[in-house]
Amino acid sequence: MNWTTPVIIKEEKGYLRHGSPMLLMGSCFAENVGMYLNDAHMDVVVNPFGTLYNPESLAMALHRLMTGKPYVVEELNENGEIWYSYHHHGRYSHATAADTLAHINASYMQAVRQLPRCERLIITFGTAYVYRLKSDGSVVANCHKQPASLFTRSRLNVDEIIALWRELLDKLFDYSPRCQVLFTVSPIRHMSDGARDNQLSKSTLLLAVDALCKLYPDRCHYFPAYEIMMDELRDYRFYAEDMTHPSAQAVSYICRRMVDTYFTDETKQIAEKCIKVKRGLQHRPLNGSRSQSYKQFAAGLLRQVEQIEQMHSCITLENEKIELKKIIDNTDEL
Repeated sequence: MNWTTPVIIKEEKGYLRHGSPMLLMGSCFAENVGMYLNDAHMDVVVNPFGTLYNPESLAMALHRLMTGKPYVVEELNENGEIWYSYHHHGRYSHATAADTLAHINASYMQAVRQLPRCERLIITFGTAYVYRLKSDGSVVANCHKQPASLFTRSRLNVDEIIALWRELLDKLFDYSPRCQVLFTVSPIRHMSDGARDNQLSKSTLLLAVDALCKLYPDRCHYFPAYEIMMDELRDYRFYAEDMTHPSAQAVSYICRRMVDTYFTDETKQIAEKCIKVKRGLQHRPLNGSRSQSYKQFAAGLLRQVEQIEQMHSCITLENEKIELKKIIDNTDEL
């Protein structure tokens, strides 16, 4: 008996691979996928503006990346306690303008360097709803807990999203000729919008993405993360305690479906080796850092790292080697 409704996905083996520069942007789900790809030691930059949920903010962020123009203090706001940017997530906010700019521009410049060489841009739309400042009508990526009276809320329609992204994609494909876009719609339900409005929002995003993929059939693709959550994982045991976010088990399952769709067998094997090293580095001895057996464990892990680099020239595990050599040479520093 089949206890789920399988989502059929056309396999494209090799679409995601080591040595292929990637940029991931969008909602929390983009960060979940990005964390997995990073642990698998792929060439990824993840959410350089923090989590962005709506298509207009994401389009604005990508346009800004193509300018290469760093942010300046005049683009920040402050509320007497922290400085923040309406184009960034709250994790970039700090007590001083200098610290806020430093954090923002460090992530920004990393993405600026990645985008021209990017081969896979993975975009996760979260919601079609946007908040606009009443003062100038501009869309904000995050309201930063400012008074609701400062904003108006509306839902982008399908045609608006298509127009925004056609303009962006035409520019992007000239700017980054090897880039292909993989769209997803976040499986996270925005229940603060209400059940019906959440469905209207997700439907709007799905229709817009479908149209964009048809307009750019050779450059735009779609991975059905939302559908997998709604159909294959249609049970509250696959949700976190808030009953809106996927559980860790659900995220892992959706990532595995993505791996099965886009990884070759060789890429899977390399990823598993890199993730094994990552987990090994997270291990700490129960009987103290001076243990000789722990040094031997680290030495074995170092040999695995060196073997990975020898077998796969596109992968460099320099940071892992440095950390393991510190453990081997002096475990007292742990």
